[in-house]
Amino acid sequence: MKKVISFTEEQVLQMKYILNGVTTTGIQNAKQVAAIAQVLDSGIPGEIKEPEKKEGEG
Repeated sequence: MKKVISFTEEQVLQMKYILNGVTTTGIQNAKQVAAIAQVLDSGIPGEIKEPEKKEGEG
């Protein structure tokens, strides 16, 4: 099984906008990274069952 973390569309958009605004230096950058980490931490862990391989397949 593959391990996955699920996020809502709103969470993904929030991370996108924060990442687009990340600067290269300064305390503001640390605050943005902390906000991203908080969103990532709120993801929902789960698993995806991989399809069974049939005989003769790679």
